[in-house]
Amino acid sequence: MKESVSPRRNELSRPVAVSSLAHQAMDMDIVASDRERAALAERLKIDRLDALNAHALLTLLPSGDVRLDVRFQARVTQTCSITLDPVHGEVSRAFTTTYSAHADEDWGHGEEEFTDLDDDIEPPEPIIGGTIDVGEAVVEQLALEIDPFPRVKGAHFDGFSTDPKGPEPEPEEKRNPFAVLSKLKLPPESAE
Repeated sequence: MKESVSPRRNELSRPVAVSSLAHQAMDMDIVASDRERAALAERLKIDRLDALNAHALLTLLPSGDVRLDVRFQARVTQTCSITLDPVHGEVSRAFTTTYSAHADEDWGHGEEEFTDLDDDIEPPEPIIGGTIDVGEAVVEQLALEIDPFPRVKGAHFDGFSTDPKGPEPEPEEKRNPFAVLSKLKLPPESAE
């Protein structure tokens, strides 16, 4: 019995039918609406997604696979993980993904699969239902680029303390364990 998988959220859904690609590359510009950005901010667990724009190029390859080249820019507002002040940031990224009708949708869940961890080649993404959701591909890459621990400039973390008075100050100078030996005077060697 195959377990049920919940459908992906598609806050920025931009599906493209592979059959519409024919022999020409297809350009697509994406500008996220206010509603889409609000839903994405909730999904990505950030305060605000102030802007998200992307340009995509889909190319049907001779093998029947589809190559997706994307460049996107986003402006995000997050909460500083130290001071709790707002942190404004920009994310700009270009990426390429290949989609294949022959890609195993359960890659890594069926038969034992081996992959070289040093290999930078990603397995192709599956083409599901004859379409590729370009918007979802952008969101997945954006999620990888967002700083998980944003900080305002100059903020630093001093560590945790279980003492209610705060952490103990570090000694000003670390002592050399052999320094005490230098104070000892050895008896003069006796002449034989």
